[in-house]
Amino acid sequence: MNDGSTSGEPDEFEPDDSQRTPTPIERRRRLNARRVRERARTKIVATIGPASEGRVDELIEAGMSVARLNFSHGEAKEHRRRADVVRKAAKRAGRPVALLADIQGPKLRMGRFADKSRELEFGQQVVVRQGDELAGPGEIYFNFDGFLGAVEEGHRLVLADGAVELIAIEVASDRIVAEVERGGVVADRKGVNLPDTRLAVTLPTEKDLADITIAQQIGVEMLGLSFVGDAEEVERIRELAPGTMLVSKIERAIALEHIHEILRASDGIMVARGDLGVEVDLEQLPMIQKSLIHAAVMEGRFVITATEMLESMISSSRPTRAEVTDIANAVLDGTDAVMLSAETAMGRYPVEAVAVMSRICRAVEQSQRYLDLPRVAFRQSEQTFSNAIALAAVQAAEALGLSKIIAFTETGNTVRLLSRYRPQAEVVAITPSERVYNAMAILAHVRPFMCRRGTSIEGMWQTASDDLLAAGMVRQGEKIIFVAGIPPGVARTTNLLKLHRIGEQLRFH
Repeated sequence: MNDGSTSGEPDEFEPDDSQRTPTPIERRRRLNARRVRERARTKIVATIGPASEGRVDELIEAGMSVARLNFSHGEAKEHRRRADVVRKAAKRAGRPVALLADIQGPKLRMGRFADKSRELEFGQQVVVRQGDELAGPGEIYFNFDGFLGAVEEGHRLVLADGAVELIAIEVASDRIVAEVERGGVVADRKGVNLPDTRLAVTLPTEKDLADITIAQQIGVEMLGLSFVGDAEEVERIRELAPGTMLVSKIERAIALEHIHEILRASDGIMVARGDLGVEVDLEQLPMIQKSLIHAAVMEGRFVITATEMLESMISSSRPTRAEVTDIANAVLDGTDAVMLSAETAMGRYPVEAVAVMSRICRAVEQSQRYLDLPRVAFRQSEQTFSNAIALAAVQAAEALGLSKIIAFTETGNTVRLLSRYRPQAEVVAITPSERVYNAMAILAHVRPFMCRRGTSIEGMWQTASDDLLAAGMVRQGEKIIFVAGIPPGVARTTNLLKLHRIGEQLRFH
């Protein structure tokens, strides 16, 4: 390995300490480096921001598989620059990294206060009006349309990410009188949630439309759709961004009522626990998370668990015990990926946060508890050759104790099905498409691999065997399972499973 020196020989003036017994500190550092190299099968989404833009190479080395660009902040040129930084770093590392453009959606916010903030006390009555004016004494403005006439008496008005809660006690055409149920401080432009109100919102917004165009120009693999309420909203964006994977962020109570339709319309979902934790009672959130992850896996969709997973590492180099347990539980729930937001966007320890998250995921995945998790059953509603082959491959690998399933894919569909069954074997997903190669980086238990497209099934498999051997991903004589389709190069035709020993000649006639 090139360590920056000009020669592999020791300097004549320096003692050769290659045989020296390492110190305890050196052993610990080597162990940590090895843990980083052993990448977790649960994937890590890291938000790129001011704190991490110059450290993307380190983030990838630490375990980042998906780079999130938060379109709620920053300009188009900033997103383009960061996307370019990620693409170049991924090529240097020789690893797939997907780009996720997270668009803002219809964010509901308060207006402004003369002194920038205001304290509301329990039992106090305030008048809520529509507009963006400076709020006078006893007033609050909401700077969005549609809530007047939709809010009813008894509805909750939750402000500033749950810090303050109001109850509507009087409703009129031009104002709402509300009483403070939970007091606290509110400030300019802080968020508003109306968990009891069926608010008519437009998705995508005008800003979303512009951001989708920018994301398409950048060539992102995924779009994060904020504040999705039903499947129709997802389908509208599908028409605007064909070929891009859509991740519906579940952060509204109404989305829970339509979750199965949303799942079927989406490629994946995000359990966005920030706004969702405001819309529902906090004590319900853990079970909602588990239910959403289970529903996504059953539906064959990937799922990202997000928000405050390592919040303390924004300012601390070490996570809390509760955060470690939170990540572990998400992995045991069956999530495909866990996500970092402010921790990597503006925190003091972005690389350390990714490395810690990777080590936690890896430790859980090596536990017997994880290995003994119930397997997903065959979906009778998806009676396809591809689905049957995927299940058979997973079961054969476990029955024979094989460590690798080699899957050829043009679109990523077969690999998605294999990932859904959470095999103990690693799924090596071989594709000639760079876009599919990057996109599959979000799937749990999957390791994407670029390979040339073959003209025959024998030639394709032989090329893959040679390339995998050269990359050190398989050993000569190793038993593996090949999954592919005949004819080769045709999407969604997976119909072939072969038990194979690396090095043996491949023939079908």
